[in-house]
Amino acid sequence: MEILDWFFIVLFSLAILSLIFSIAYLIFSLVTKKNINTIKSKRVKNKRKRKKLIRKRKKLEAQKKKQIKLGVIFLLSGVLFISGAFYSRYYQATNLGKKDSDAIVQGYYLIHTIEQQLGKVDDEENAVRTQKNLYDLSARLSSYGARSADGRLSQQGQMLLNRLYSAMKELGLNLSNQSVDTLRRQEIMESYKKDIQKTKTNQKKVFDYFDVDEKALNQKK
Repeated sequence: MEILDWFFIVLFSLAILSLIFSIAYLIFSLVTKKNINTIKSKRVKNKRKRKKLIRKRKKLEAQKKKQIKLGVIFLLSGVLFISGAFYSRYYQATNLGKKDSDAIVQGYYLIHTIEQQLGKVDDEENAVRTQKNLYDLSARLSSYGARSADGRLSQQGQMLLNRLYSAMKELGLNLSNQSVDTLRRQEIMESYKKDIQKTKTNQKKVFDYFDVDEKALNQKK
Protein backbone atom coordinates (compact mmCIF):
# COMPACT_ATOMS: atom_id res chain seq x y z
CA MET A 1 0.00 0.00 0.00
CA GLU A 2 1.17 3.52 -0.80
CA ILE A 3 1.06 6.45 1.61
CA LEU A 4 -2.03 7.88 -0.10
CA ASP A 5 -3.86 4.57 0.40
CA TRP A 6 -3.20 4.75 4.15
CA PHE A 7 -4.10 8.43 4.06
CA PHE A 8 -7.50 7.58 2.54
CA ILE A 9 -8.16 4.75 5.03
CA VAL A 10 -7.25 6.88 8.06
CA LEU A 11 -9.26 9.91 6.93
CA PHE A 12 -12.27 7.82 5.92
CA SER A 13 -12.20 6.01 9.29
CA LEU A 14 -11.98 9.32 11.15
CA ALA A 15 -14.87 10.66 9.06
CA ILE A 16 -17.08 7.70 10.01
CA LEU A 17 -16.18 8.02 13.71
CA SER A 18 -16.82 11.77 13.63
CA LEU A 19 -20.24 11.29 12.03
CA ILE A 20 -21.14 8.59 14.58
CA PHE A 21 -20.18 10.91 17.46
CA SER A 22 -22.07 13.76 15.80
CA ILE A 23 -25.26 11.70 15.54
CA ALA A 24 -24.81 10.44 19.12
CA TYR A 25 -24.41 13.95 20.57
CA LEU A 26 -27.40 15.24 18.60
CA ILE A 27 -29.49 12.34 19.92
CA PHE A 28 -28.27 13.10 23.45
CA SER A 29 -29.34 16.73 22.97
CA LEU A 30 -32.85 15.59 21.98
CA VAL A 31 -33.07 13.40 25.08
CA THR A 32 -31.86 16.31 27.21
CA LYS A 33 -34.43 18.61 25.57
CA LYS A 34 -37.14 16.09 26.41
CA ASN A 35 -36.00 16.10 30.05
CA ILE A 36 -36.06 19.91 30.07
CA ASN A 37 -39.61 19.93 28.72
CA THR A 38 -40.62 17.42 31.38
CA ILE A 39 -39.26 19.70 34.09
CA LYS A 40 -40.98 22.73 32.55
CA SER A 41 -44.30 20.91 32.56
CA LYS A 42 -44.12 20.25 36.27
CA ARG A 43 -46.05 22.58 38.53
CA VAL A 44 -44.46 22.68 41.95
CA LYS A 45 -45.83 24.91 44.68
CA ASN A 46 -43.03 24.27 47.13
CA LYS A 47 -40.55 27.13 46.73
CA ARG A 48 -37.49 25.05 47.60
CA LYS A 49 -38.42 22.27 45.18
CA ARG A 50 -39.20 24.84 42.49
CA LYS A 51 -35.72 26.41 42.85
CA LYS A 52 -34.19 22.96 42.72
CA LEU A 53 -36.04 22.22 39.47
CA ILE A 54 -34.97 25.58 38.01
CA ARG A 55 -31.31 24.80 38.81
CA LYS A 56 -31.69 21.35 37.29
CA ARG A 57 -33.34 22.81 34.19
CA LYS A 58 -30.54 25.38 33.73
CA LYS A 59 -27.97 22.65 34.14
CA LEU A 60 -29.73 20.56 31.50
CA GLU A 61 -29.99 23.55 29.15
CA ALA A 62 -26.24 24.14 29.47
CA GLN A 63 -25.70 20.44 28.86
CA LYS A 64 -27.93 20.53 25.78
CA LYS A 65 -25.98 23.48 24.32
CA LYS A 66 -22.72 21.65 24.89
CA GLN A 67 -24.11 18.49 23.26
CA ILE A 68 -25.33 20.45 20.21
CA LYS A 69 -21.98 22.24 19.97
CA LEU A 70 -20.05 18.95 20.10
CA GLY A 71 -22.46 17.41 17.58
CA VAL A 72 -21.86 20.25 15.13
CA ILE A 73 -18.08 20.14 15.70
CA PHE A 74 -17.97 16.39 15.00
CA LEU A 75 -20.24 16.86 11.97
CA LEU A 76 -17.93 19.52 10.50
CA SER A 77 -14.90 17.38 11.32
CA GLY A 78 -16.52 14.44 9.55
CA VAL A 79 -17.18 16.55 6.47
CA LEU A 80 -13.56 17.75 6.45
CA PHE A 81 -12.18 14.24 6.93
CA ILE A 82 -14.35 12.73 4.21
CA SER A 83 -13.47 15.61 1.86
CA GLY A 84 -9.78 14.96 2.50
CA ALA A 85 -10.27 11.22 1.96
CA PHE A 86 -11.99 11.66 -1.39
CA TYR A 87 -9.51 14.33 -2.47
CA SER A 88 -6.71 11.81 -1.88
CA ARG A 89 -8.60 9.36 -4.11
CA TYR A 90 -9.08 12.07 -6.75
CA TYR A 91 -5.36 12.88 -6.56
CA GLN A 92 -4.51 9.21 -7.11
CA ALA A 93 -6.91 9.03 -10.05
CA THR A 94 -5.38 12.03 -11.83
CA ASN A 95 -1.68 11.69 -10.96
CA LEU A 96 0.82 9.05 -11.95
CA GLY A 97 2.14 6.68 -9.31
CA LYS A 98 5.87 5.95 -9.10
CA LYS A 99 5.66 2.76 -11.17
CA ASP A 100 3.83 4.34 -14.11
CA SER A 101 5.82 7.56 -13.82
CA ASP A 102 9.13 5.69 -14.04
CA ALA A 103 7.79 3.61 -16.94
CA ILE A 104 6.78 6.53 -19.15
CA VAL A 105 10.00 8.43 -18.41
CA GLN A 106 12.12 5.39 -19.31
CA GLY A 107 9.96 4.82 -22.39
CA TYR A 108 10.45 8.43 -23.45
CA TYR A 109 14.23 8.05 -23.40
CA LEU A 110 14.06 4.62 -25.06
CA ILE A 111 12.15 6.02 -28.03
CA HIS A 112 14.55 8.97 -28.28
CA THR A 113 17.55 6.60 -28.27
CA ILE A 114 15.92 4.35 -30.88
CA GLU A 115 15.46 7.37 -33.15
CA GLN A 116 19.15 8.16 -32.73
CA GLN A 117 20.15 4.58 -33.59
CA LEU A 118 17.88 4.51 -36.64
CA GLY A 119 19.70 7.60 -37.84
CA LYS A 120 22.94 5.57 -37.84
CA VAL A 121 21.83 2.59 -39.95
CA ASP A 122 23.60 3.96 -43.02
CA ASP A 123 26.92 4.01 -41.15
CA GLU A 124 28.40 0.71 -42.36
CA GLU A 125 31.46 0.94 -40.11
CA ASN A 126 29.30 0.74 -36.98
CA ALA A 127 26.57 -1.52 -38.41
CA VAL A 128 27.20 -4.37 -35.94
CA ARG A 129 27.11 -2.03 -32.96
CA THR A 130 23.97 -0.28 -34.23
CA GLN A 131 22.29 -3.66 -34.78
CA LYS A 132 23.14 -4.76 -31.22
CA ASN A 133 21.86 -1.49 -29.77
CA LEU A 134 18.60 -1.73 -31.72
CA TYR A 135 18.00 -5.32 -30.56
CA ASP A 136 18.62 -4.32 -26.96
CA LEU A 137 16.41 -1.24 -27.15
CA SER A 138 13.67 -3.15 -28.98
CA ALA A 139 13.65 -5.87 -26.31
CA ARG A 140 13.33 -3.27 -23.56
CA LEU A 141 10.53 -1.54 -25.45
CA SER A 142 8.62 -4.77 -26.13
CA SER A 143 8.68 -5.54 -22.38
CA TYR A 144 6.07 -2.80 -21.97
CA GLY A 145 3.53 -5.38 -23.11
CA ALA A 146 3.71 -6.85 -19.60
CA ARG A 147 2.73 -3.53 -18.05
CA SER A 148 -0.73 -2.21 -17.29
CA ALA A 149 -1.85 1.10 -15.84
CA ASP A 150 -2.49 1.45 -12.12
CA GLY A 151 -6.11 0.47 -11.44
CA ARG A 152 -6.51 3.46 -9.11
CA LEU A 153 -6.17 5.88 -12.01
CA SER A 154 -9.24 7.28 -13.73
CA GLN A 155 -10.67 5.25 -16.63
CA GLN A 156 -9.43 7.86 -19.10
CA GLY A 157 -5.95 7.82 -17.57
CA GLN A 158 -5.81 4.01 -17.64
CA MET A 159 -6.97 3.94 -21.26
CA LEU A 160 -4.31 6.44 -22.39
CA LEU A 161 -1.53 4.66 -20.50
CA ASN A 162 -2.49 1.18 -21.68
CA ARG A 163 -2.72 2.46 -25.25
CA LEU A 164 0.80 3.88 -24.94
CA TYR A 165 2.17 0.66 -23.40
CA SER A 166 0.58 -1.35 -26.22
CA ALA A 167 2.03 0.95 -28.91
CA MET A 168 5.49 0.72 -27.34
CA LYS A 169 5.26 -3.06 -27.19
CA GLU A 170 4.23 -3.32 -30.85
CA LEU A 171 7.00 -0.96 -31.92
CA GLY A 172 9.57 -2.96 -29.96
CA LEU A 173 8.40 -6.33 -31.30
CA ASN A 174 8.29 -5.15 -34.91
CA LEU A 175 11.66 -3.44 -34.73
CA SER A 176 13.35 -6.46 -33.13
CA ASN A 177 12.59 -8.49 -36.27
CA GLN A 178 14.45 -6.08 -38.56
CA SER A 179 18.13 -6.04 -39.44
CA VAL A 180 20.17 -2.94 -40.19
CA ASP A 181 20.29 -3.98 -43.85
CA THR A 182 16.49 -4.11 -44.01
CA LEU A 183 16.15 -0.78 -42.26
CA ARG A 184 18.31 0.86 -44.91
CA ARG A 185 15.45 0.41 -47.36
CA GLN A 186 13.60 3.70 -47.54
CA GLU A 187 10.06 2.27 -47.46
CA ILE A 188 10.88 0.18 -44.36
CA MET A 189 12.50 3.11 -42.60
CA GLU A 190 9.55 5.38 -43.41
CA SER A 191 7.16 2.76 -42.04
CA TYR A 192 9.03 2.68 -38.71
CA LYS A 193 9.22 6.43 -38.55
CA LYS A 194 5.42 6.50 -38.83
CA ASP A 195 5.13 3.89 -36.06
CA ILE A 196 7.43 5.96 -33.86
CA GLN A 197 5.41 9.08 -34.56
CA LYS A 198 2.21 7.22 -33.67
CA THR A 199 3.78 6.10 -30.38
CA LYS A 200 4.96 9.64 -29.66
CA THR A 201 1.43 10.92 -30.30
CA ASN A 202 0.10 8.50 -27.66
CA GLN A 203 2.94 9.60 -25.42
CA LYS A 204 2.00 13.26 -25.85
CA LYS A 205 -1.61 12.50 -24.87
CA VAL A 206 -0.38 10.86 -21.66
CA PHE A 207 1.92 13.80 -20.92
CA ASP A 208 -0.92 16.28 -21.47
CA TYR A 209 -3.41 14.33 -19.36
CA PHE A 210 -1.04 13.87 -16.41
CA ASP A 211 0.72 17.25 -16.78
CA VAL A 212 4.15 15.70 -17.40
CA ASP A 213 6.76 18.37 -18.11
CA GLU A 214 8.25 17.24 -21.43
CA LYS A 215 10.61 20.22 -21.50
CA ALA A 216 12.21 19.00 -18.28
CA LEU A 217 12.66 15.54 -19.82
CA ASN A 218 14.24 17.08 -22.93
CA GLN A 219 16.77 18.90 -20.79
CA LYS A 220 17.92 15.60 -19.27
CA LYS A 221 18.55 13.91 -22.63
